Amino acid sequence: MESRVEFGCHLNSHGEDIDTCIEEAKAIENSGFDVLSLPDHLFSEDQPDWEVWTMLGLLAAETDEVDLMPGVADSVRRHPTFVAHATATLDQATHGRARLGMGAGEAFNFRGIQDFDWSKPFTRFKEHVEVMVLLWESSEDDRVHYDGEYFQLDDAYLGFSAHQEPHPPLIHGGYGPNMRRFLGEVADGWLPWIHTPDNYEEDLELIFESAKDSGRDPSDIRCSLMIPSAISEANPDRVTEELVAQRASNLVLRPPLLESLGYPDLAEEAPVMWQMDHGEEKRAAIEEIVDQLAYEDVMEIFVAGTPESGIEQIQRFVDAGVDELIVIPEGDFSETIRHYRETIIPYFS
Repeated sequence: MESRVEFGCHLNSHGEDIDTCIEEAKAIENSGFDVLSLPDHLFSEDQPDWEVWTMLGLLAAETDEVDLMPGVADSVRRHPTFVAHATATLDQATHGRARLGMGAGEAFNFRGIQDFDWSKPFTRFKEHVEVMVLLWESSEDDRVHYDGEYFQLDDAYLGFSAHQEPHPPLIHGGYGPNMRRFLGEVADGWLPWIHTPDNYEEDLELIFESAKDSGRDPSDIRCSLMIPSAISEANPDRVTEELVAQRASNLVLRPPLLESLGYPDLAEEAPVMWQMDHGEEKRAAIEEIVDQLAYEDVMEIFVAGTPESGIEQIQRFVDAGVDELIVIPEGDFSETIRHYRETIIPYFS
């Protein structure tokens, strides 16, 4: 291969006991993955969601080499001073293994809570990032000030620095033009959730253009992608069909992908991911759209089947610009991870 592709694993830490999460995290590290990410959700349907910073601290003590990050945290539920403090602490505790995945937020995380102001998601997100960077660069002798619409600092400093310089990598999730332009200006990486190869390559263009306009080298931006995956040597058709049945709704939550695949009318009806609250009305609308999608189109957003077909699918994303694939293991966790360890990761190393 011309260059090494990095691999990460998104460990769905909800719905399992914490001891199982620890054992799976160790298996991920021992299988050669470069980064382990955890979801940052407050509410999910019919399953618990462990608090992400608590879990990252726990897994930091149980691992030695794998990078750790929330995949991704939102800029609504926590003040940027807390996130800057927590991330720098994790980075010190792991001697430089922390990354910070951040996004503008999703509606279902706030369902039932009435006192969150989420009226301008991008403005809040931008200010949140700017405040964190200021704090990471601050010191007692070099205090910082910030006067934003949502956040204000006066004579503030963090008190200690992160292990990595100038700070832990900032990894942004998000799709809209404003998010991608801002990402190109300041972020160290892009981590969208699901994509097709063609649209990924198209969306990168604005990020790279923004980076160049800001005097940055686009090659300094880590181009990641989070994608569901199920791999089996013995039953590839079964695991693929199960993955499609369980995860086809993911495509519906990305209307631009629906449109690009030839479903403009369905794209107009589909709820956007950040607006999804998992209420009965929206879930019913999603199921109705799923029934109208072709199987091969749904497969555009997955890596599934045999190890060999998985390699072919990953290569399409690599050709589109992905240099780090963060997989969400579906189905048999142990089997999927084993095939990545034995076949897929070595192929791209």
